[in-house]
Amino acid sequence: MQRFTPLVFVDDLASLEVSAELGHHLGTVRRLRVGDQLFVGDGLGSVRAVEISAVRPRVRLTPVAEIQTLVRPEPPVGIAMFLPSNERLAWAVQKLTEVGVDRIDLLIDAGDRRGGAKLSDAGMARLNRIAREAAQQSEQPWLPMVYPPVDAKTFFARANHGVAVLDPAGGRLMSNTTTLVIGPESGKFFSPPEAPRVSLGLPILRIETAAVAGAVVLASLRASLVCICDKF
Repeated sequence: MQRFTPLVFVDDLASLEVSAELGHHLGTVRRLRVGDQLFVGDGLGSVRAVEISAVRPRVRLTPVAEIQTLVRPEPPVGIAMFLPSNERLAWAVQKLTEVGVDRIDLLIDAGDRRGGAKLSDAGMARLNRIAREAAQQSEQPWLPMVYPPVDAKTFFARANHGVAVLDPAGGRLMSNTTTLVIGPESGKFFSPPEAPRVSLGLPILRIETAAVAGAVVLASLRASLVCICDKF
């Protein structure tokens, strides 16, 4: 896999405008200087090599290569998870981004002890900021889509094939699984009877741990690093 280091995101790969926040990150936190090179991306898989042409009074970037658009790995993989505490959720979003999931769906259900817990606009903005920082740190050219909480019934009504519910008592993971649903710690939530239940062969895990473990398996299957075999 090609590496893009260091990698940061900008809003426009053509104009290469640097926000005050990004300028602080490059000039003060990373201590990059005039002549240093780095990669910038748009979070959608397009990147280009640039050079720092000025640091004061503000950071300026000059392109040294054309925009390169990468082919996104197929199939898209995702995690749909119920809400743990805010800090545990932030950790999960960070690690799921590092693993390389394409989407993170957040779920609520009346059967969950957290009930209809909501996330404010500020809370969602924080999660997206965490995902952005994690993608830069792990050199991920693609940002995951992080969706606001919806009730489980709505999620399953919209879901396509490839969705399975993670369950320690479930069957074997199927090779066509692309999204894993991680239930609440109460274990009580709506899922349609036709939704397959699969196991990773692991004990009872906390929501965020199960989410990351499931994401690693899905990403490894997609990259053909592991396979689901008929016999062990």
